Amino acid sequence: MSLIYAGGWVMVPLFLVSVLVLAIAIEKILVFQWHPMPKNLSKNKEINNYKDIDSIALTLCEVPWLSRFGKALRNYESATTIYENYLILSLETIRSFLEKRLQLLLTLAKISPMLGLLGTVIGMIQSFSVVSQSTSGVDMELLAEGIWQALITTAFGLIIALPALLFFRWFQSLVESRLRTLNDIANSALAVVESSRGVPS
Repeated sequence: MSLIYAGGWVMVPLFLVSVLVLAIAIEKILVFQWHPMPKNLSKNKEINNYKDIDSIALTLCEVPWLSRFGKALRNYESATTIYENYLILSLETIRSFLEKRLQLLLTLAKISPMLGLLGTVIGMIQSFSVVSQSTSGVDMELLAEGIWQALITTAFGLIIALPALLFFRWFQSLVESRLRTLNDIANSALAVVESSRGVPS
């Protein structure tokens, strides 16, 4: 607690940023934990005909957060262009759901070191201001104490930024992995529809 006081008022927004980072990280972990991909999806990912499309679509419709994509997948009786648009829109909806608050997490990871640096600069200015007003010469002990206190905010900012950035990259990789699987399914289904209608790829 004494370190927080020593860092000055900049520690307050840094503390709030750390709470936000932790809250977002916990929320995203729970989202990915509570919304897994169907276990049997990888086994049934091959699509060679309309029966395969129906089979995979049925599997997807049983998962609430993937049901819109499953319904779009079964809408193959529409015109090819419309069918493709249905698939794209449903994938974008899933992307928006999975990436929710990820950009905020990245922003917090970027601003926390800057806030820490701001606190350090303010602390250094205050320290040198005290030294400049001293009539008894430079007190190295006083100067050193002011400098290490000023550096606290930079250290705290980096402590926040590093795990926040790691969490962001991890969550992003999970999003891309899921979307890659769904995109492969969409492309395969579209290829079946185009082939059956004689549409050139």
